[in-house]
Amino acid sequence: MTLALAVVAVSALAQSATSTAVAAPQVKPGGVTMVNGAGKTVTLPADAATALRSATAGRSGNTVAAKATATKDEPGSVGTNSVIGADGRVQESAPTAYPWGAIAHLQTNQGGCTGFMLSRDVLVTAGHCVHWNGSWVTSYTVTPGRTGNNAPFGTCSGGINDVWTTSNWINGYPSDHDYGLIKLTCDIGNNTGWFGWWYNTGENLVNQYFYVEGYPGDKPFGTMWWDGDSTYSQTANKLWYWIDTASGQSGSPVYHNNSTTAGLCGGWCVTAIHTNGVSGSNPTNSGTRFRPDVMSFINHWISQP
Repeated sequence: MTLALAVVAVSALAQSATSTAVAAPQVKPGGVTMVNGAGKTVTLPADAATALRSATAGRSGNTVAAKATATKDEPGSVGTNSVIGADGRVQESAPTAYPWGAIAHLQTNQGGCTGFMLSRDVLVTAGHCVHWNGSWVTSYTVTPGRTGNNAPFGTCSGGINDVWTTSNWINGYPSDHDYGLIKLTCDIGNNTGWFGWWYNTGENLVNQYFYVEGYPGDKPFGTMWWDGDSTYSQTANKLWYWIDTASGQSGSPVYHNNSTTAGLCGGWCVTAIHTNGVSGSNPTNSGTRFRPDVMSFINHWISQP
């Protein structure tokens, strides 16, 4: 089971994590202080993710699907939903096939988002999908691979104890720290499978082809849509791309089909979390890149029972 790779790599950090219910201490760059809606705090050291840069996708029994390419966007008029030029989004025709079934519609008391499975019970999403405007999500329902009212893998629901983000995010909402997750109350990922993931902050991802896929609010309710296009620019913390998105797709995976070369995640692998539409002078949408603090955050919860 490929989950073992993540568990082995983070066993040391899991043992060194400290949990308190008091204000989080300052941590070194690369470290991370995690908080949840119930006020619990978990602090991980700066070197917690150095042992793991990638993990292979965990496939379910479903057929591994192929993916087409989409019409390339060029700079043009930007709509309110961050569709760049002509809308290139396509409705997913095989939402239960792997890995698309590992993409979930996330409904909360604060609205709709998208999330994606990275283990049997860890759903990764945007930070603003679990905490926004000073308020935590207090209830949620996760429905992977849904089409309308059809929930092929069932649903998983929970509350404020399950939602996590970081102290960096809730203290001012800097876009570099817009990431979060839900430690689910069920093992729905054993049915859907889960994406692989990797990071390399020194890697040039500009002009590479990626996909973003999720549940946009401007399309028929509960339908999954995707677009693919090239990346525009990057920093160590963010990735910008020409891919069309809309409200509701926050928390979607930014992914492509990786080779199996040494040191890289093989198969359908995520490298960022979609978080932002076009804003300011930047002509593209963007997401939070995977990097040491994000990996520490995710791998800690994968390693927990």
